[in-house]
Amino acid sequence: MDVYAQKRVLIIFTGGTIAGNVAESKVSESVKSDPNSFISIVENSTEMVKKNWNIEIKTEIAELFNVDSSNITPENWTALAGKIEEAYDQFDAFIVLHGTNTMGYTCAALSFALGNINKPVIVTGAQVPLGYLGSDAATNLINALRLSVWGYHPVKGVMAVFGSKIISGVRVKKGTDFDYDPFSSFITGSLGQIGRFMRINVPALEKHVSYLSKVKPLAIQSRVLSVKKNFNTSKIASLTELPGMSPDIFKSLVENVGMKAFIFRAFGAGDPSSNLFGGFEYLKEKKIPIVVTTQAPSGIASFQVNETGKYLRDNDLAIPAFDMSIESMTVKLAWLIAQGADYEEIKTEMGKDLHGEINIENELL
Repeated sequence: MDVYAQKRVLIIFTGGTIAGNVAESKVSESVKSDPNSFISIVENSTEMVKKNWNIEIKTEIAELFNVDSSNITPENWTALAGKIEEAYDQFDAFIVLHGTNTMGYTCAALSFALGNINKPVIVTGAQVPLGYLGSDAATNLINALRLSVWGYHPVKGVMAVFGSKIISGVRVKKGTDFDYDPFSSFITGSLGQIGRFMRINVPALEKHVSYLSKVKPLAIQSRVLSVKKNFNTSKIASLTELPGMSPDIFKSLVENVGMKAFIFRAFGAGDPSSNLFGGFEYLKEKKIPIVVTTQAPSGIASFQVNETGKYLRDNDLAIPAFDMSIESMTVKLAWLIAQGADYEEIKTEMGKDLHGEINIENELL
């Protein structure tokens, strides 16, 4: 009599393109999918895994919400983390079906919310909805399922599986709306590749997993799972610098709109115009944090390259983003604000590498 290892996987349905939340097209029939639409895909795959890997997978599908991912809010992140916390003791792994537009934000949010999770949380979706000609939904779901029960390496924590990539949750970056492989690992390498075979980047995966026990031991049960699942983006202003921008914009947003923090895409390596220094000084006086990144697609905001960046550093006027993605820095800032962190705490914590979201290196001049 064959003996099989048993794995219980919860698939959490949130809507998005994979569920058919797309604009109507003259060349494609509009098809909406509900959680039951994915059951047959999963059942066929679990039989193959059982035959080839001797793992018997028991799956359940839960619909948490069904929205276009452009409409995802911090409350949705909180609900997702809460659902995983609630079901933690009943399942060995979790798969989140999600839209592509804000997948990077949700992956980052779950990474920060579930600090010492000891199980895989795999986020996936589709470029073409299930039921449409050319859909990649089934392939991405099956690949997420494969990784969720993978037994040859320690797969834990939040990851995205999409196309051929396996990406750390704090490094998920969407680069195109067309390709079947739209996501990349921002600046750093991916955790692995998935196709007919699984190719794991062992050092990268081990580093990814090491963050999960950095503050607290890995959570065997939900009672010791560290969950900080609240986020506040409503008081964060995200701005992109343009030549001739007025420094008064910061004061206006603080005094007229009530902004409590800023994300700022400057020029160069985090080098704003000196014309804006008055605005930065105003924010420092008001103890309002501003995180400065760069407009360069793969740039690093180090405050170590040009004079204006060095001025910010020398006068402690801003927080350098270094190589954090816009998704990770925004979510991390919102997470710290929701925890009640003050100005000095935010400056300190934004510069810490909590889950692989930031690498701080001194420039070699």
